This record gives sequence, C-alpha cells and structure tokens, in this order.
Amino acid sequence: MKQLVVPVIAVLFAAESLSAASAEQPEARQEKKICRVEKATGSLTRRTRICMTEAQWRELNARTGRGVDEMNGAAGGGKVCHPDPADPFQGCPG
Repeated sequence: MKQLVVPVIAVLFAAESLSAASAEQPEARQEKKICRVEKATGSLTRRTRICMTEAQWRELNARTGRGVDEMNGAAGGGKVCHPDPADPFQGCPG
C-alpha cells in the first residue's frame, strides 16, 4: 500500500507545480510535453494520462525518490541524524 501512496502524492505535487509554472511564464518557450499513462490502483481498466515536460518528470522522479528514502528510513526504526558542521563532536548521540 505504501508503494502506491508515494507515486500518487508525487503526481499531485507535480500537477500543482505544473499549474504554477505555466502561470508564471506564459511567454517562455514551450518545452515538448511527454505523456505517460498511469494505471489506477484497484482497477483493471482505469488509466490516467499525465503530461509534463522532461524537466518536470525529472523533478517528480527526484521528489519521489526522496520520499521513498524518507519512508524507508522511518520504517527501519533508525533515527535520522543531521550533524552540525559547527559542532566539534560531529555525529549523533547514542
């Protein structure tokens, strides 16, 4: 189930980014759209067509990858540590 939630959320964010980007630069050179067909979860026949530019697809893939990494880190029960470069004792407390 988790594997299906992340792509759906990512597509929603990408659609929001797409509408914001098209509203900001209406006179910018239009990039070629790449359309993909996504299968709907739980349906054998329902499909959704999603069209975005190559840059938007790259951003979506990167964002989805980061989301999966975060979810895997949380599922592992491990604590995420972001050491402070100003801290002379680099590392996470036990």
